[in-house]
Order: sequence, then C-alpha cells, then structure tokens
Amino acid sequence: MKKMDGSAKLQTRDEIIRALLCRGSRQELLFEQARSTREEIFGNKVEVRSVIEYSNICRQACAFCGMNRYSRIKRYRMSSDEVFKRVALLYAKGRRVIMFQTGESLAEPYLNELFAILKQVKREYPCLSIIGCFGSLSRQRYLLLKEIGIERYLIKFETSDQKLYPAIKPGDTLESRIAHIRMLKEMGFLVGSGNITGLPKQSIDSLADDLLLLKSLDLPMVSTSVFIPNDMSSFAHQPAGDIHLTLNFMAILRIMCPQALIPTTSSLETLVQQGQYLGLMAGANTITIHDGTPLDDENKFVI
Repeated sequence: MKKMDGSAKLQTRDEIIRALLCRGSRQELLFEQARSTREEIFGNKVEVRSVIEYSNICRQACAFCGMNRYSRIKRYRMSSDEVFKRVALLYAKGRRVIMFQTGESLAEPYLNELFAILKQVKREYPCLSIIGCFGSLSRQRYLLLKEIGIERYLIKFETSDQKLYPAIKPGDTLESRIAHIRMLKEMGFLVGSGNITGLPKQSIDSLADDLLLLKSLDLPMVSTSVFIPNDMSSFAHQPAGDIHLTLNFMAILRIMCPQALIPTTSSLETLVQQGQYLGLMAGANTITIHDGTPLDDENKFVI
C-alpha cells in the first residue's frame, strides 16, 4: 500500500504537524495507513464498551465541562439498585466491558458507597472488565480498586500545553495529572489517557505535543475527544472543534501507538452524523456506547 510521505514514522513535531493539517487525498492515505496498522495487529475485532455515568458531582472547575463545581446543573447520584439493574441489562445484551464514569469527588462517604457497588458488581459478574474513570484519587483509593478487581483506569490530561492547562483546569496542574497517570501504570493498572482536540486557544504545536506525550507514556488505551461547547460551561460560546483535525489526530495516534485501544467517542457523533463510523475509518478499534445511564439522568452528565 502506498504510504503518505513521512507517516510511516511520525517521530518529529514537524512530521506530526504536517499530518495533522493534511486534507483531501493525503488525508485519505493517512486514514488508510491507520486502518492497515490497526488490522495488522487487531484484525477486524472491535471492542464495544458501555458506560454507566454514576454521578455528576464534581469538585473540579474545568472550563470546558458542564458539570464543573460552579455549574447550575442538577446533581444526581445513581442508587445501588439502579446500578445493579443497569449492569444486569448490559450483561444480558452481551457487554463484557463497562466503564464507570463519575465527576471527581474525594468525599469519603461518596467513594465508600461507589467502591462498595463496584465490589458487588465484580462479585456477581467476575468476567466483566471494568474501567474506572473517577479522576485523581489517593494512592490508597487506587489500591482499594485493585483489591476489588478493577483492571483498567481512564484519566485524561486534556492538554499538554503548560500555558493552556491552567486556563481549562484551574486548581489542578498538568504535573499532578501526569504523576497520577504514571502512578497508576506503576501499580499495574491498564491505564488510558488522552486529550481534547479543538479547545479554545489550542495551537497545532500543542496538539503535536499531546501526541508525543501519549507516545512517551506508552499506555494500552489512548484517545482524543473533539471539543463540544456546553451551555453549562465557561466555554459555552466557543466554536466546536474541527472534525478533520480530530480524525487526523486519531489516525496519527493509531500509527504512533499501534497496539493501543483507541475509542471512537460519542463526541464525534455529537459533532457530525455517523461520527463514530468516521472514527473507525480513521483507525479506532473501540466503540463507546452511552447506554448504561437512566434516561432521567443522562442529560445531566455533560462533559
């Protein structure tokens, strides 16, 4: 197969930037190489994962997120009975990978209840692979998750840009986030991380740096989400991210991290029709389906 010039390695920032900006026939060649790389390692297999959005309670003040602590959104937390009901329904549908996602909270009663639910789910469905996505927690909390049997953990850094990071995540630091990613990896978790493509004031250089960081972290799960402005966030009136730039990012990610699980996310579907299909055509090999949250609550989990 004919390869796009420079895409075989994509090792330098300049090579990555050229690939990020490619359009037309060069973009199609990039996507073809990404699909070829995926099929060489994974064949035609695609992981399907469901998401249970347990709660939108959050202590963070992320400017891009409609659930930030200053948001006027109505808060919720699923009951244990509702969670068990949802898990049973998903299991009956054939799901064997479920991501539990929440806002970030360090409140002990909150985490104790969540962890008790996870422990019961693993007891009743030991073959389920559970991905935790609860933000930055203490090392002790991570150890408890290991004891429960949670194998995977997702914790995004959103951007590697030192100047942009405090503007989108005030009260947090990039250094802290990366330290948690490395800690989880050292503890034996299968760790996932990634960025948001299309953030306000994000440069093409910083997107290239995001890709280089994900390559250097050497994680089994990597991803990008396209920025979608949320009415409940500080970025409500900012333009959405560019679909072509996001798909190019995904394709480059596949080429640079060939053995990683890369999801085609619901944010793509929000941006354009058949967005998740386009993600598969750009090299993704995981489909994330948000079908584990009750209808009454799913419009309250608005990242």
